[in-house]
Amino acid sequence: MQPSFGTASTYPQPGDVLDGKYRIERLLGEGGMGAVAKATHLVRRAPVALKFMSGAVLSVQGAVERFVNEGVAASQIDSDHVVKVFDVGRMPSGAPYLVMEYLDGLDLSQLLERDGPTLSVERAIHFTVQTLRALQTAHSAGIVHRDMKPSNCFVIVKDGEPDFVKLVDFGISKVRTADDAQGAHLTRTNSALGTPLYMSPEQARSPRDVDHRTDLYSVGAILYEMLTGRTPYTAESGEYTEILFKIFTTEPEPLANLRPDLPEGLVAIVHRALQRDLDARFGSAIEMAEALAPYADERSTQVLVRMRTGRRSQTPGPLHSLVPVDEGSRVKQSEATARTFASDGPPSIRPPATDVGVSREAGASLAGSRSRAGIVVTALVAAAAAVSTGALFLRGRAPAASAITADPGVMAPVATAIPGAASTASAAASTASAAASIGTVELAPEASARPLASAPAAPLPRPVVRVPVAASATTTASAPATPQAPLPTQLGDLKLH
Repeated sequence: MQPSFGTASTYPQPGDVLDGKYRIERLLGEGGMGAVAKATHLVRRAPVALKFMSGAVLSVQGAVERFVNEGVAASQIDSDHVVKVFDVGRMPSGAPYLVMEYLDGLDLSQLLERDGPTLSVERAIHFTVQTLRALQTAHSAGIVHRDMKPSNCFVIVKDGEPDFVKLVDFGISKVRTADDAQGAHLTRTNSALGTPLYMSPEQARSPRDVDHRTDLYSVGAILYEMLTGRTPYTAESGEYTEILFKIFTTEPEPLANLRPDLPEGLVAIVHRALQRDLDARFGSAIEMAEALAPYADERSTQVLVRMRTGRRSQTPGPLHSLVPVDEGSRVKQSEATARTFASDGPPSIRPPATDVGVSREAGASLAGSRSRAGIVVTALVAAAAAVSTGALFLRGRAPAASAITADPGVMAPVATAIPGAASTASAAASTASAAASIGTVELAPEASARPLASAPAAPLPRPVVRVPVAASATTTASAPATPQAPLPTQLGDLKLH
């Protein structure tokens, strides 16, 4: 039977508009704590869900704070598996309400009534892994749900994918802050909060002192129910105290007795999650999800992949934990020279990839390799320019040009820097065009570009070769200059014969 607003209801009626933009359509559900209605955002023309507080609990100490706390907590969790809270508003009476994502589906308790009492192992694992994914994000934001139960796991169809879980109702969640007492005072003394059938022993004793492992206990209790059709603890008398007594003093009924067909490893996982000793349980949501991986189907495996990625991005390791570059893999001087001769340009050196980027060791190796490659290229260009310039003057000049010779003191060091450069004239000539595109060759002034008939030939000064290593560096072999005629300044201005 679909719930409806009564005439004496304190909740908004269908057709009412709140804050000038939320038009109430119909009531979705009503309980002792409040009600949820479907509404339409008049500006966006999109459906939303509005959650209201019951007038009976408005006067309860801490009730309003816990209600608003749901909006605060959910807004801090960025996960597809957590219901989104868009806004917190107030009605004319002053009572708060939440504007939430509208979900079309049913909760897990309703699904168990419809498809249960038990589910297949693969489907139960799929619901559990998605719930753990939501808790992983919540716990990383410092939020403990503290009320995990099937009715707070909403199942929808999302983008054509069935059995998609959305975690709801963070009303009694614990938000850890710098001042822990600020979050603790939302819990009243001697008030356990939460549902005892899925409650951890430590939460039953003191809900203000629990951590994220209380949620993992509750997830284990939900998985236990999906596999067996019953909760880990039951009360024959239906009394609250009987449940608490069993939680504190007894162990759940062995899962193997209720489902002997289940794998032993899966049975061990469920019982580990239900341990009374916190240190004996799983330490995190991802750890519990990884334990369930061998029993997961393809859908659950995709969720596990996202959980692993989320874990690395949320808690990156320190720089010193990165794998350093192997010392034996660094490029040596001779290897860099060989690579330079074998290719048209310097070798492509890429730093090794890591989980969080490029390590500092990789950056140092890259800088050292570039420096060595730059030295080799500079030596190659200088030798090529010098050899080609000497050949040019010897071939393109009259007898006066025969006096131009290469000074062994200037050219020898360059020639010896590159093996085989002096003995291979063709290799030097083939690199002359590359040298022209890289640097500028300047010649010292000479008497004239043509021989003078009226004056005897005089010895000409040695040529000066300048090859810039970079934009700010130039290697120069200086010589005295006697300016008599303008000379070409670019290698391309010379006429080759």
